[in-house]
Amino acid sequence: MFVRRAFYYWQVAAVVVLPLWVLIGWSVFGGQVWQFLIVMLSCGVLALAMAAVALIIFARKQVRLTRAVTWQDVLLVALWHVSIIAVGFFLPAGSFIAVASVVLGLVAFWSSIAQLLGETKRRVQGVFDTFQYAAQMGEAPQAVREPIVADGEYIVIETGRNHQK
Repeated sequence: MFVRRAFYYWQVAAVVVLPLWVLIGWSVFGGQVWQFLIVMLSCGVLALAMAAVALIIFARKQVRLTRAVTWQDVLLVALWHVSIIAVGFFLPAGSFIAVASVVLGLVAFWSSIAQLLGETKRRVQGVFDTFQYAAQMGEAPQAVREPIVADGEYIVIETGRNHQK
């Protein structure tokens, strides 16, 4: 639970820290001058993408209640962030690592969308099941009929399911 909670809070900091790391890495590890504009633009896009994924993850009610992301989120976001950190070193395989980072970002985005839709579907289905149960229990309007009263004693059992008194 500690790791999942740590990632919950890390996502907010990562929106600022990781793009800054790429910029610092560009200057420290020998980025070329003509690359500066491309690095600046890509860091802006990176920050927006990370913010979008974090907001989609935060949109899930279960994540907000527990203040912890799922293990699937931890795996994908961790891989994505590690690839971003690797991009900041500007290694000879930097192009491959950058492509892997973009692919991991897209996977994290679509995974968080799928989890949000799945959770929303379950919650909406629960509401519909509640309505269906209420309709089956006779709470839906029915034709009014007179109770049958026999001579003698009879027992009336209140079920508690009828909200009308």
